[in-house]
Amino acid sequence: MRRRPPCWNTSAPFHCEWRPSRWQAGALRLLGLLAAVALLNCELQRPLAWPAALLAACGGLRMARRGLRQPVRQLRVPAAPAPPSVDGIAVDALELLERGPLLVLRWREGNRRGQLLFWPDTLPRARRRELRLAVRAGAVSR
Repeated sequence: MRRRPPCWNTSAPFHCEWRPSRWQAGALRLLGLLAAVALLNCELQRPLAWPAALLAACGGLRMARRGLRQPVRQLRVPAAPAPPSVDGIAVDALELLERGPLLVLRWREGNRRGQLLFWPDTLPRARRRELRLAVRAGAVSR
């Protein structure tokens, strides 16, 4: 019977389907509502405060709806020699930023730049760790 080595030099490839976050949409709705309340409670004249508050609340709803309508993206981070890809297109300079429970994945595709924001409801803790390890395995140390 063969035994596996205790650790591996390469990481397993990472495949993920990114979807828009419902938590982010809820936060945008809440921010729009709080902006409307702030406009109503400030020293702004009432004939100006009510339309501005309505615009702020509608803006928050619009941003939340636009965020939820983003298309599903396919992310693939293979083993080291192969380039990572987003929606089947190879990307350069893959970078992962950790901001508490949020992960921001940035890349370059020629002259264009792109990014994906992973909230805790879109990527559980174990999958976040897998993504972090896969990106670090393909990164060049500085």
